[in-house]
Amino acid sequence: MYSILNPKVIYRDITTDISEHDIDVVSDLWDMDGREVYRGSRDPRFTHANVYWLYDEELQRVGLTEHDLDDHARFELLWFRDNDFGTMLQEDGWDSPGDIWSKLPPHVFEKFLAEGWTKPMSFLEHCLKSSVRIVTPDMVLGRRPLVYECEKCGLLSLKSSPCSVSRVLDLPRESTYFVDEDLILYVPPADSRIWSLLSERPDDAGSSTPVEEPVQQREQPSPPPAPQP
Repeated sequence: MYSILNPKVIYRDITTDISEHDIDVVSDLWDMDGREVYRGSRDPRFTHANVYWLYDEELQRVGLTEHDLDDHARFELLWFRDNDFGTMLQEDGWDSPGDIWSKLPPHVFEKFLAEGWTKPMSFLEHCLKSSVRIVTPDMVLGRRPLVYECEKCGLLSLKSSPCSVSRVLDLPRESTYFVDEDLILYVPPADSRIWSLLSERPDDAGSSTPVEEPVQQREQPSPPPAPQP
């Protein structure tokens, strides 16, 4: 989940479990963006902003609020959506029409199932000879996979060999599908920024990848509480 205050920061710990530093925290019920939530204490792992996890009445984590370090009144709310792409990009409208298998001819579907090519990378490995491509949330957050082509026989693979040369995986827009780890298919909304994000990051070997900030390296003063809504 990309930070809004600093898009170079990624929140990767987005399970619904209560964060360890919030276990003994007592919080009032807040109204945030029309949702009643409990706010935890500041997460000490982050230094780009003052970050607080938000919980519902069952104490399930449902999002976070990040406050500017210099102006606590300037903040952004980020919510968990019902799929990884919507959560990652903070976008509504990522629809799921089913799974990726519906896009394959029956004989190809049967072959993939019989061979056990049912995980994203093994699925992609065996699509390299075609124009079909898949993108998972991890491929967006990290570097795009490299494709290795044998200079002798032309074999394409996601694994390198002594006689292969590498290139970044191509993503033809008309035959690229967005899937999760279970190969459930998702269709982006018309105004999604997913394609611009992918085109901005061709992911050559020297490109930088946004990462979750490490454990806090400098102390930040505790901010005053936000005004009650």
